[in-house]
Amino acid sequence: MTLAHHAPIPELFVSPDSAQKLKLEAGSMPSWDLSARQVCDLELLMNGGFAPLRGFLGQADYDAVVETMRLADGTLWPIPITLDVSHAFADGLTEGQDIALRDAEGVILATMTVTDRWTPDKAREAVGVFGADDPAHPAVHYLRNIAGPVYLGGPVTGIQ
Repeated sequence: MTLAHHAPIPELFVSPDSAQKLKLEAGSMPSWDLSARQVCDLELLMNGGFAPLRGFLGQADYDAVVETMRLADGTLWPIPITLDVSHAFADGLTEGQDIALRDAEGVILATMTVTDRWTPDKAREAVGVFGADDPAHPAVHYLRNIAGPVYLGGPVTGIQ
């Protein structure tokens, strides 16, 4: 029996020396305070649990996952891993800009380079990912009523 070839788990953390420098730089970046759910997604990105992802999905990967359960390159991926934010935060950003990602206590956990910014069609996402746009479904309820209206995509660099 042959096993499928798996790419190595991406290393998304910087060295301790680089982390100190990056923390100082991140202090002057626009920052987003992550929800508990977003912290979990970030941890899974940084520890390789979401390998081969190197960050939050960009729009091309998001669209492909919603439609086909695959990333744009054809890799099987069942659910979008997105960073949902407010209009107010997203409107102040440009593509290529770095942002700091903070936990509830304000600790900078990572930085992200914004490569994509879009307003998703949440009804399409609900049907494509959960099979229905039914507000009684807990994940659809979260998507429609709690998740932010704008998605940001881009690679993350872990600090701690």
